[in-house]
Amino acid sequence: MIPALTDYLVVDLTTQLPGPYCSMLLADFGARVIKVEPPGGDPLRGFPPAFASVNRGKRDIVIDLKKEAGREVMSRLIKRADVVLEGFRPGVAERLGVDYPSARRLNSAIVYCSISGFGQEGPYRNRSGHDINYLAIGGLLGRTDPPAVPPVLISDLSSGLYAALAVSAALMHRTGTGEGRFIDLSMTDCILSWMALDIAAAAQDPGTAREQFLGNIPHYGVFETSDARYISLGIVHEDHFWARLCDVLGLEDWRDWPAGKRLERTAEIREKLRTVFATATCREWDRRLVEADVPCAAIYNLDELPDDPYIQYRNPFYNLVASDRSVSRQVKAPFRTDQTHSESPLPPPVKGEHARTVLSECGYADDEIEELIQQGAVHESQIGE
Repeated sequence: MIPALTDYLVVDLTTQLPGPYCSMLLADFGARVIKVEPPGGDPLRGFPPAFASVNRGKRDIVIDLKKEAGREVMSRLIKRADVVLEGFRPGVAERLGVDYPSARRLNSAIVYCSISGFGQEGPYRNRSGHDINYLAIGGLLGRTDPPAVPPVLISDLSSGLYAALAVSAALMHRTGTGEGRFIDLSMTDCILSWMALDIAAAAQDPGTAREQFLGNIPHYGVFETSDARYISLGIVHEDHFWARLCDVLGLEDWRDWPAGKRLERTAEIREKLRTVFATATCREWDRRLVEADVPCAAIYNLDELPDDPYIQYRNPFYNLVASDRSVSRQVKAPFRTDQTHSESPLPPPVKGEHARTVLSECGYADDEIEELIQQGAVHESQIGE
C-alpha cells in the first residue's frame, strides 16, 4: 500500500459497483472510508462474492435519509468528511438533501464526486442504464460483429477507477489552495475515453470504423490447439518476432516477409496458423514459443490461475474474514512498493456493523445513539445477520 490518503475521510453513499470500487481504491491508498447504506442495504449484497470484492477497507453505517434525524446524522458526517461520493440518478441526491450545494454549505472544502450513467446534465440525464448500455452508446459494443456482451463490467469498473483518480487529484488541488471541487463523472464518458485509439483511427480513415483495432493483423489473435484449448499470439508489426514464429512453425519461406506483405496476405497467414496450431497441445506451443521469445500466452480459466508461475510469484490473492465469519477472496492492488510490511485492510463490513463507532465519532452520546436506533434513523445490524 502507498499510504498517501491516510489523513482523509471519505463518506460513500454509493451502491452496486462503480462507487464502491472507487472508495475501495481510495481505501487501498489509506483513506478512511465510511460506507453509508440505505435501510434496504446495498443491492450488491445479494451477490456476496461481488460485494466483498469491492468493499474491503470500509466501515459501515445504515442511515435512513428520509428521516429528519437520519439527515442530521448525515450532516454531521459531511462536516467531518473530506470526500463525498454519490451514485444516485441526477436529482435524487437533492431530494435527499445530500447534493453538492447542500454538502458545500456544510463544508466549503468538500470534494464531492457524482457518478452517473450520462452525467448530471444533458439529454440523457434522466435515462436509466446499466453497464451494457454505456458500452453500447460509447461505441465499444459496436467494435465486434455481431456485438457481444463482454465478460467484464468494463464501464462500472473503469468509472470507479477514473473517479478515484479524479478524487485524488482534487484532494491534491485542495491541499495547495484550500478549495473543494465538484466532480461530474459520466460512465459513458469513461468508455469514450477507453475508445480513444479507435476513435482517432476512424477519424483519420472512416473505412476502419468497423474494423477491430489490430484486428487486421494475421498474427495477433487467438488460435485453437489440438487439445481444444486456445493460445494467444501477440505479434503486432515486429519483424523479429515474426521471423522467430516462422522458425518455430517451420515456415522458413515466409520469415523474411515485411509487415506490409504480411497484411496483404492476411487470409493466407491466418489459415496457415490455424492449421499449424491445431497439430500440438496448448502447453507444447506455449513452451516452444516462450523458448523462442515469441509473445504468446495460454488462455486460462479462472480456476487455473493459481497454477501459473507468474501468479504464484506475484501472489495477488488473499482471504479476508469478516466479523460474521464469512470468508472472501480478494485481489491485491496491482502495484508493489519497497514497503516491506503492510497491514491487512478491514474486511468487507456487515451491514450497519460500525454504527455506534461512527455515531460516537460524530459526537453523539450513548443515549442519543440508542434513540437514533429506536427511531429507525440509524439501523444497527447484528453480526451474522
